[in-house]
Amino acid sequence: MAQAAASTCEICTAGPGEYYCQQCDQSFCGSCKSSHLRTKSCKNHTFLSGPNINKEEKLLCTEHEEIYFFYCQDCDTPVCRICSVEKHSRHLMTDLTKSAEKLRYEVVKNIESKVTTSKVNLSKIEKETQTYRDEVKAVIKTITEEGNYWKNLIDKKVGSFVRLLHDEEQKTIQNITALTKVYRRDIENCQQWEKKIKEMETMADVLLFERLKKLKVDVDNIDLKPVPEGSYVSYRNKKPSGTEIDSLFGEMQFKAPESQKKYKYACFSCG
Repeated sequence: MAQAAASTCEICTAGPGEYYCQQCDQSFCGSCKSSHLRTKSCKNHTFLSGPNINKEEKLLCTEHEEIYFFYCQDCDTPVCRICSVEKHSRHLMTDLTKSAEKLRYEVVKNIESKVTTSKVNLSKIEKETQTYRDEVKAVIKTITEEGNYWKNLIDKKVGSFVRLLHDEEQKTIQNITALTKVYRRDIENCQQWEKKIKEMETMADVLLFERLKKLKVDVDNIDLKPVPEGSYVSYRNKKPSGTEIDSLFGEMQFKAPESQKKYKYACFSCG
């Protein structure tokens, strides 16, 4: 766990030890730190301050208890001055501070590159998402318009059928009304003749005979036509199948993102 800075400067022993030199493993006050960095051999030393100071975690060579000054590129490890001579004399060595700075630069650049790439990918996803949503709206609009087209045709066909039925109904009712009037008129005539015959009961036979002969001619002239067969209308509906309805519309196509593709096989070793 991180420790607080040393209570006093290990150089002047007067000021507070607010800064910790990682290369010298010592605590400095602000004034001694400035003097330390002005020294030519210490100008590249790095300091920790405040809660970042953790003396328990200072990294010393476990074999020589020396501070690491170099970085062995062949062994990919920091080494102290003694190790650089005894074990890494022919290896490619670089200054640890410069190597750390270079590595820091590379890591920061790598992070920045990934952030940039992630932002580009995010922008691409947002753009493609908006494009996809616009496509969905366009498809819905097209399907709705197509449905309305068929609805209008159906409404027109229904209207045509209804008008045809009304026209035929009107013609049939007119014919039935005309025929009804004929039969009613015949009934009225017959009732009047029945009344006349009753009034002629007191006439002399000769006169009655003559009157009945004339009346018979009128009665015989009435042609009682048989009632025609009743009017008939029916409608045999059709129930189109699902495939017939589907044939009225187009087809939709979907394309799943590459990441959503399903795989057929799995490796037992790595999954």
